[in-house]
Amino acid sequence: MLTICYDPYSGTLGRFTRAEIFDLVAEAGYEGINIPVNAAFLGELSTAEIDDAINLAEKHNLVAPTIGFGNHILTTPARKAEALQHFETVLEVARRFHADVIGVWVNPSEGVSRQESLDALADNLSQMVTPCNENGMKIALEFEKGCPLDNYREGVAFIEDTGLSVYLTCDTYHLFNDGAEPHAAAHAMKSCLGDVHVSGSNRGEPGGGVFDFETFAQGLKEVGFDGPLVVQYKMEDVASIARSCEFTKKFRAMIQA
Repeated sequence: MLTICYDPYSGTLGRFTRAEIFDLVAEAGYEGINIPVNAAFLGELSTAEIDDAINLAEKHNLVAPTIGFGNHILTTPARKAEALQHFETVLEVARRFHADVIGVWVNPSEGVSRQESLDALADNLSQMVTPCNENGMKIALEFEKGCPLDNYREGVAFIEDTGLSVYLTCDTYHLFNDGAEPHAAAHAMKSCLGDVHVSGSNRGEPGGGVFDFETFAQGLKEVGFDGPLVVQYKMEDVASIARSCEFTKKFRAMIQA
């Protein structure tokens, strides 16, 4: 589908109300929006809050193919029960929005070794995969420098080692920071790429910085990637929301060329 979505991320969340965010995203020409399941976007995560977000999406004709696992505790061994409880809420939001991907940032967990973090993650995921499969959804894990999954190679290895049917979120910012070759990375992640986060190499708006989007697009085209393209960056200039959408439309055209 290569649906172009906006993620209410740093600079957007907390600066605008939920209704204002939907207005901005629709006006800028996006097709979809990422829904972070956290208090900053969905308040108390009540049915009324979720209903309101769904009504806003319908009003603006926006889809939500990606849902963010907002409580970053899946790598924390002592908080497994809480993590799985949060998953129930995330799954319900994902069901309501008919989402395709539940995105998980694989956070560092204080005072816990990398292996213990990954073991906790695998244990939690093993209980999350079946309900996701039953609802036609994928779980996508986001790698980042300094996190338990530091780069795409560790992400691919984790999926292969655990045998879990989970996927990866490839953020162009994290790919750049890893010094990875974008074309090779796309091919390495081929079968397990869930979605792509589109960002400038300095975490500014996409198209800013020096990330090689053309080479990455060629790789994505060759592996047949058709998941969501989620614009995620530190938003400072409101006009950049529309510019980022236009840039990502050109990026999509390169993938489809």
